[in-house]
Amino acid sequence: MDKKGKHAQVKKKRKLKINPKAFTIRVIILLIIIGIVIYITSRNKEEVANQENEEQKSQESIETSIGEEVTEEIKDEEEIVEETIDTEVEQLINQIRIENNLDENNFYFFYYNLEEKKYYFYNENVYFTAASTIKVPVAMLYYDKISEEKLSLSDTIVFQNDDYEAGGGSTAANYSVGDSVPISYLLEQTIVNSDNTALNMLIHNIGYRQCKEELTKYTDVELSEDFYTSNIANVAYYYDVLQYLYQNSERYSQLIEYMKKSSGGMYLKENLPQYDVAHKYGSYNGYVHDYGIVYGENTYLIGVFTNGIPDASDLIARIGQEIVECVENEKTEQTTENNTNII
Repeated sequence: MDKKGKHAQVKKKRKLKINPKAFTIRVIILLIIIGIVIYITSRNKEEVANQENEEQKSQESIETSIGEEVTEEIKDEEEIVEETIDTEVEQLINQIRIENNLDENNFYFFYYNLEEKKYYFYNENVYFTAASTIKVPVAMLYYDKISEEKLSLSDTIVFQNDDYEAGGGSTAANYSVGDSVPISYLLEQTIVNSDNTALNMLIHNIGYRQCKEELTKYTDVELSEDFYTSNIANVAYYYDVLQYLYQNSERYSQLIEYMKKSSGGMYLKENLPQYDVAHKYGSYNGYVHDYGIVYGENTYLIGVFTNGIPDASDLIARIGQEIVECVENEKTEQTTENNTNII
């Protein structure tokens, strides 16, 4: 082989020679660069996906919120539309009024069917002597204070001279002036036995004017100044009180149980022995009243207030019975008619 051929062969071998260390470094650098590129690309994709996800959640939240608002508006509209005068009860009360010479001077009435949202009021804004019907909202005040932990049932009130008043109940028989009487006992006597002495102790413990001002929280009705200085009320006020009582039944569960025991089966309860009736009557100087919750196939709020009516307690019992029978018979007839149409 000549020198030229040998030199060319050596030269070719030099061109193929690689430095292992340098090669390894280059590979590592390349891998690092590729890793960085992959990481950045992946991170960007993740951020874009997160952003899209957040935007989607935000949109869904907005749509849900709008949907809930629309639903609530529809519900509100439905409630307003459903609340109507019960013409059957209106006709019944008008018939009873004619038969018994009842008018705006001696008769005051409210009725509300909680399930069907039907109502009828008569003479709702005229004031009358409230008698013992005031005992329910006064008791509600105490159960509110107990619920708010401002008082407890075991707390006591001192029996004072001017607390005594003749009437039902056993407070004056079991306690003497100067004795400390448990609030639990006073509440039970006030409602179950319509104890006037117990009521006076509860009111005087708060202060008469302060007590009457606090009683306004159960209504949106604008009350006259005389409401704050004397024992008067009207149908609009007592309807609101009973609505508030029913809507907060859990807080007033003990009060409602006492109301079910009240009056020994007279007034609204007399002709409805098969129903639970939570009520409170009142009778003073010719005024005879009763109002309460009747738990039947539907739940009814009924208030009957009278002034100078003969046999008023019997009239109240008749009204309660005929209203429930009228409404529930009508409901039964309607159900029968619907079933017949289906067949």
